[in-house]
Amino acid sequence: MVGTRTHKKNKVNLEDYDYRGDIQNRLLLSHFTSSDLEILEEIIYSPPQFSVSSLAEKVAKTDEQVFETLTKLSDSKLFKVKGKAVVIDKEMRKYFEVQMNKFEENFSPGMEFLQSLLKKVPIHILPDWYPIPRTSNNIFTALIEKYLETPQKFQRYLAELSFGDKILDGIVKDLFNSPNQRIYSKEVCKRYNLTEEEFERCMLHLEFNFVGFLIFEKKEGGWSGVITPFQEWKDYLQFLRRSEPPKVKATHEIKMTRPSDFSFVEDMSTFLTLASNIDFFVKIDNKENWVPEKRIIPLLLEKCGWGFLETEESKESFKLYVNRVIQKLLLFKLVRIEKSQISPCQEAKEWLKTPVEKRALNTYKMTINRYSFSEFPQEICTERNIHEIEKSVVRIAHSDWVLWDDFLRSLTVPISESSKMTLTKTGRCWKYTHPEYSEAEILLIQKITFEWLFEGGVVSTGRYRGHPCLRITPFGRSMFG
Repeated sequence: MVGTRTHKKNKVNLEDYDYRGDIQNRLLLSHFTSSDLEILEEIIYSPPQFSVSSLAEKVAKTDEQVFETLTKLSDSKLFKVKGKAVVIDKEMRKYFEVQMNKFEENFSPGMEFLQSLLKKVPIHILPDWYPIPRTSNNIFTALIEKYLETPQKFQRYLAELSFGDKILDGIVKDLFNSPNQRIYSKEVCKRYNLTEEEFERCMLHLEFNFVGFLIFEKKEGGWSGVITPFQEWKDYLQFLRRSEPPKVKATHEIKMTRPSDFSFVEDMSTFLTLASNIDFFVKIDNKENWVPEKRIIPLLLEKCGWGFLETEESKESFKLYVNRVIQKLLLFKLVRIEKSQISPCQEAKEWLKTPVEKRALNTYKMTINRYSFSEFPQEICTERNIHEIEKSVVRIAHSDWVLWDDFLRSLTVPISESSKMTLTKTGRCWKYTHPEYSEAEILLIQKITFEWLFEGGVVSTGRYRGHPCLRITPFGRSMFG
């Protein structure tokens, strides 16, 4: 299956480009004052050649103040001084233009910023660093397709990423375990006993492996370095937090479909036992549902602990539920119906001896394996989609009861192209598109989570003020929590 394919390890080798010069310039910028940055910004947007006095006039500084900043930048290769003129290097101007972005208020490193960082590296080196086809017309596009195209791809990449370096692996863990995925560079240096140069080297590894980026947050008297993931990933994580299904507060108002976590398989067992001991007759109604004869119904209500059917709604609900149980027994070939009578098959005795947890798990697995899916478009009923849908209950693993509609809104299961969250560019902005499910996809999600996982004891279902709701069971948590 595609989902089990592993990523080949990146081979980022800083020695392949002038990383020492890069670190030197990054260290230089990290110690800049507001005045230095103001002068540097004017240099970047000035003509290729200018005089110190003209620069001083534009930034309303003295020549001495400008010279002080130029002295700091003297080893950066950004410019050369020829007589009274300052001549700018075009390539280094592009470099500092990118680096200056990190000091802007509310700056977020996104795909455009990542692309500009990769341009620091000679283009022929990138295929050596990343296992992408050398025939790719656009290396950046190839990197997105391989690592970042969907949240699932990037999550898998992060899960498999290991630098083989305790410090780098530790920083990655700290970053993604931190509130809002932000950690300060000073804290990292202190925790791992890093010099500023060692820290910047770590940051180059993190940035070139698409994990974390260094930006600057304005503080009184200067700036503080902050490590953060790329913005599109942070936006996705925020979407997950915003869409987390809220818990139903008045749980005492919930009317459960059935009273226990394994009610469905217990009811299947009750039907089998009754069919072994009495003449259990059924008929097909005009909606092709199996309906027990009237004398059987009170016995089923008693044995299954259903209670008295007071309303037409409760009678219809019971009728549909009984049909589901009978259909399941037939599907598993635990019973046969001959001349309108249900009779247990030979396999029934062995099934009844099986522990309830195993009966529940087998019920779910056998349903998936034997169901025809005839009412759904064939292209959405793939093994991968079914597996992704069943795993979606992880979203409520630490919740109690939630409304079905809220649960559905929280899902990011990529069933089709329209429901796949894809990193998409609109203008200069990138973002992960939100899933949009078709009616058929919603019905498939509902059948798997609300019916089959219920039958397998993974979730409990019910109604809250007229709305369907569900919760994951302890058995379900042991499987998906």
